[in-house]
Amino acid sequence: MTSDQDEIISDFLSSIGPWNKHIIIGGGYAPIIYRLYLTDQKSGNPPVGTQDIDSLIPRKIPETPQKNISKYLLEAGFKHVFRNHDHPPVEAYVKEINNLEIEIEFLTHSDVRKNKNKNVLIGGVVAQPLSYLTLSLEKTIQFQTHSGKAGMVVSPAAWMFHKGLTFPKRKSKSKMHKDLYGIWYVATQLENFSEKSIIEFNFLSLNYPKWFKTFQKNMRDWTENAAPIEWHRLETQDPFGKLTRLNFERIIKRLVDEAQNLSIL
Repeated sequence: MTSDQDEIISDFLSSIGPWNKHIIIGGGYAPIIYRLYLTDQKSGNPPVGTQDIDSLIPRKIPETPQKNISKYLLEAGFKHVFRNHDHPPVEAYVKEINNLEIEIEFLTHSDVRKNKNKNVLIGGVVAQPLSYLTLSLEKTIQFQTHSGKAGMVVSPAAWMFHKGLTFPKRKSKSKMHKDLYGIWYVATQLENFSEKSIIEFNFLSLNYPKWFKTFQKNMRDWTENAAPIEWHRLETQDPFGKLTRLNFERIIKRLVDEAQNLSIL
């Protein structure tokens, strides 16, 4: 599966051409990228896979490539799909790569005065606005695929922060559990990379105290009120059986306690 994921990421980066300097990969593919390109391949188990590539894009781009993103994707064999009847509508770009149907959606931040929840056209594609996404657009890491394709991914601390801030808003319980699994995975399963991610998370929490309070409340509310079946569904997100209620509670307590202690200093 590792080689398949590398080919999928490489294909996507190749497809968007010079827009790879402006598009940041987030969502479920971020932990995959951390594991594939930014950590020791021998460390830990791989994360759960996904077929969706959430592509983050800022609302303002200083130097826009001559050809827009949509044209690049269509020329690379992606199909354009509309998801609803909004104006502009939610859209996706779909392509089969290595017998998997890969879906690309574009996201941007909602930190604007007017129409913050309205879809917006950027670089020829429609981006959906999400709350708390500014940090994910600012805190990024560059990486290279095994075939040399360059890309950007959300930093692990910003990625965990965003998941902790937004998971209660999920309409799908399974996606909510996957978000929580992702926080546990990034914070515990990537050895030194995980440790550095926790340190970065502590400093982000210090710089965004209101957001951290929301993160803390979201985690406390879920861990204190989740029914046994919810814990079971969370634990079964990890196919290797390492995610347990005790391990999850420990890492969340560590994230919260260390950030709080740093704020006191």
